[in-house]
Amino acid sequence: MGKGFRIHRFKVAVDCSDIRGEGPERICFDHGLLALPDSYRETGVPTRLVINCHGAGGTVSADDSQIEQQIITKYLLANGYAVMDVNGLPDEYAGQEGIDLRNNVGSPIAVQSYVKAYHYCIEAFHLHREVFVHGGSMGGISSTNLVLSGCIPVIAQTGYCPVLDTRDQIFLHPWSDGLPKTALGKFYAFEKDADGEYVYDEVRLAGFNPMARCIAVGEREYLPYPVPVKFWQCEDDPTVSIESTKRFVRAIRNAGGIAYLRTFPHGGHEPQDFGDFVAAPSGKTVLGDETLAIRPAVEETFRWIKRFS
Repeated sequence: MGKGFRIHRFKVAVDCSDIRGEGPERICFDHGLLALPDSYRETGVPTRLVINCHGAGGTVSADDSQIEQQIITKYLLANGYAVMDVNGLPDEYAGQEGIDLRNNVGSPIAVQSYVKAYHYCIEAFHLHREVFVHGGSMGGISSTNLVLSGCIPVIAQTGYCPVLDTRDQIFLHPWSDGLPKTALGKFYAFEKDADGEYVYDEVRLAGFNPMARCIAVGEREYLPYPVPVKFWQCEDDPTVSIESTKRFVRAIRNAGGIAYLRTFPHGGHEPQDFGDFVAAPSGKTVLGDETLAIRPAVEETFRWIKRFS
């Protein structure tokens, strides 16, 4: 039977110069991949695309990626969806600036890379122009900033334990011994104090902190949000605060948007691994030679995407 899908790897040119668009161009190339289901055809009905933004536990390289190993990617492919990701941080730029390659932290470079990759895939393959966006952990802020950019047509969004706050999560409570904090300081050119520590500056974020978009009116916060969104997260998540996710979802709902948070009592930073396998998944569970075992968060993610397809 084979794998049940094929992978196309590519590069996109990204301008890594000053985030304000000042100064000379600094073109670097970022790695991307597009996974196409066996049902993909060059003619007829276009294939629906899901952009799956990876977390800081992995990358997209010239020959591998975090997302192609994930059960949600495989489940989507088994059911006729194409799946795309980019690293969001070019190798050359990361090396020159001393930024860990796994931490694109949803920066302007990351968003630009996703937009460029979207246009490349839409123009090179027979895909619907309107897409879905998913993100796990750090991919939460990459996917959310991509949605908020308004640069591509997004139908709906999903995410697992999403990073949503550059200050409270990336800067004040960074993972991986502070690597994302360093990345944040370098991306946004934060100043340093007398001890050589970065000083957080919301102004320099220029809209790339999703949580800062919340508008406080009295005791309530409001966040106009352009698409329906659903997140999954465990109450005991030690890496990403679930309180920030609850606040984000509540602000969207206060503004009249469609937003949900599905919580699990335990499971740490892996909501997709919580619970027993679903007895009768709604989608196909055979991908090539592999039979997929589906847990609740993955099944519900698929159903959310299918609802709007």
